[in-house]
This record gives sequence, structure tokens and C-alpha cells, in this order.
Amino acid sequence: MNIRSIFLSLFAVLGLFLASCDNNDDDHKNAIEPTEPVMQAFNKKYPNASNPIFTIEGNYYVAEFTNNGVSTEAWLTEQGKWMMDKADTPFNQLPEAVTAAFDNGLYAGWKVDDSYTINRDSMAVVYKIDAEKGNSDMDLYYSPYGNLIKAVNDEGNEDAPIVIPAEVHTLMAFTFATCDLLDIQSNADGYILNMLDGKVYKIAQLNKNYLWQSTSYQIAEQNVPEIIMDSFQSTGYAGDTIESINVKIDANGTFYTFTVNHNGQSTEVTFDAIGNIVQ
Repeated sequence: MNIRSIFLSLFAVLGLFLASCDNNDDDHKNAIEPTEPVMQAFNKKYPNASNPIFTIEGNYYVAEFTNNGVSTEAWLTEQGKWMMDKADTPFNQLPEAVTAAFDNGLYAGWKVDDSYTINRDSMAVVYKIDAEKGNSDMDLYYSPYGNLIKAVNDEGNEDAPIVIPAEVHTLMAFTFATCDLLDIQSNADGYILNMLDGKVYKIAQLNKNYLWQSTSYQIAEQNVPEIIMDSFQSTGYAGDTIESINVKIDANGTFYTFTVNHNGQSTEVTFDAIGNIVQ
């Protein structure tokens, strides 16, 4: 190789190196130095973290780093309070109940882009699957037992910490003391609390002032009170296939709704707490 070729090769390598540096700078152009409380809290929470890069998102310091070999993001307040982290989790490493729920649910056959494990302060772990089909992109959130908490259009909205209102903290401490909070969602009537009571997935409806309105959940046939089961067996639906049994508790009492396959159609029949059919 002549001298000219050697110089050309060196310039080419140097150009690639500088381009790489420029790209790296672009990737982290918003990187900042965290406050001392943030850095101390981060190091305590993630002693095995490597290469953390901090940015500001809203009211939070967000760290991107590798934690025990796993790509992770963590959110902390300026005072160093840990609020949330989100870790890349391969689909085949999600809980079996979650992958089974996806494979057998409404989004079966959709392509899985990414999946994550999300932990939030004072809340139970949830699992997120980014799925797409054609021009549709959905973010699916599951409980550890495969309950689909919510499915939202992926419009570039990033996950973020959930600040639990004081009223909800009080409800969780007293009314739902045996439950772990999974999510808080708003709707036309107020707010929905998605919870786990042991392995039972429950949904509580609150009004706009965070006052409890109702709680609903599904139960297995063997857990239905005998008086309710006897009433069901005395109806014309006794021979039908039971698709689900839902319990709803509100100010008017406790109600059991059987969804059955009746003459090829999904049909509901509801009983009150003493076995009377509710019209």
C-alpha cells in the first residue's frame, strides 16, 4: 500500500470515529448532572448499575442505565425519592400467565415489538407488551396473573410515575387493605382503581371526589355461595355453559352476574345476595 492510500485509510477511519462521537453526543445532548440527593438515592437503589445517563422529564430525573445486564430506566424526584423503573424484558421471560393471556386473548397473532417490567412506588408490578398489526400499534398492560389492565393506542406516550392521591392512599389502607394497587385510570364517572386481592383481580369505581362507588371482580364457579348457585340451577340457564361469573358490590348490596352461552348467544342473568333474580 502506498503512502497516499495509507493516509486515505486513516482519514476514513478518523471520519467514522468522529461521526460516531457526533451520534453519541446527539443521543445524550440533553444529559445533565443529577443533584446529590438523586445520585445518592440512585446508587443506593441500583448498586450494580453501569453507565447511567440522566435527563429531565417533567418533574423527574430519568436515568437510563444497565442494571445487572438489563437495559433500564428509572424516575426519581429532585429530592431523590424513587418513583418508578421500567426494565426491558424479553417476551419469553415474562410470567407464563402474561404470555398465555396475550397468546390467547384479543391480540393473539399481533407482532410483539417490545416488552417491559414496570415497578412503581407503592404499587404492584405490571407488565407491558408493545404489539402491532398492520397500521395499528397497541400498548398492553397486564397483572402478574395475566389480567389485561388496559390497552391503549401507542401514540408515542411514554410511561411515567403515578402520583397516588391522598384519598386513594386512605382507601387502600382501610377499604382495600388486602389489595395491591396496579393502576389508576380516569373515566366519565371519576376514577378506576385496578387492584390485586391476592390473586383476584378487582376493579373499584370511584366518583370524581375519589369516593367509593362499587367494586367488581370475577369468581370461579366453586366459589359462588351455595344459595346463589342453587338459584342459578333452578333457572332455565342451568344447562348452559357458564362463560364467567362476576361479582359487583355497591351501595345497594352484592350482586352475582352469570354470563352463559344460551342458545348460541352470550346471555347474562343476575342474582342478589339472597338468590333473587334481578331484572
